[in-house]
Amino acid sequence: KLSILPRSGGALGFTYTPPTNEDRYLLFIDELHGRLVTLLGGRAAEEVVYSGRVSTGALDDIRRATDMAYKAIAEYGLNQTIGPMSISTLSSGGIDESGGAAPWGKDQGHLVDVVQREVQTLLQSALAVALCIIRANPTVLEGLGAYLEEKEKVEGEELQKWLKLVVAPTELALFIKSTQESLFPLQESLLPLETRS
Repeated sequence: KLSILPRSGGALGFTYTPPTNEDRYLLFIDELHGRLVTLLGGRAAEEVVYSGRVSTGALDDIRRATDMAYKAIAEYGLNQTIGPMSISTLSSGGIDESGGAAPWGKDQGHLVDVVQREVQTLLQSALAVALCIIRANPTVLEGLGAYLEEKEKVEGEELQKWLKLVVAPTELALFIKSTQESLFPLQESLLPLETRS
């Protein structure tokens, strides 16, 4: 479901993915990358439509993407720089009797910096891919935008019709299949032609 109707909490629209039979507790890194790109699609569309200007409208999606990226890196061990460990468990000295770990604090300054850098890199890469998708599909962007202006939301079969028109650029497949959080080997191809070295 896509909507341009305001929500509580300051979001002016949202992307909703309903739970399905396929949803499960396990989330593979390729699925996580795909979800991040989806969540950042609204921000990417704003950047393209408004020539680089962005608003606060993507607040909810950015919060959800940041939470997902943070958990992938700091809790689920899906980051090559951090490795397969839970930062909160490590920083608290292990798991307590309840099975949980205490939140980490000031004494883990170095790890905080590393995690923040990795989260930022992952989110910037997902946004770069979302921008590639938006730029590769101007007709869908314009048509869907006009549809949302008229109807305020699109979901179900109608949304599926729009999604079938989307052309997936190479960058999407590379990011989805990558175990890397960064597209830095790809970054050159993601830049506008006039800024490439």
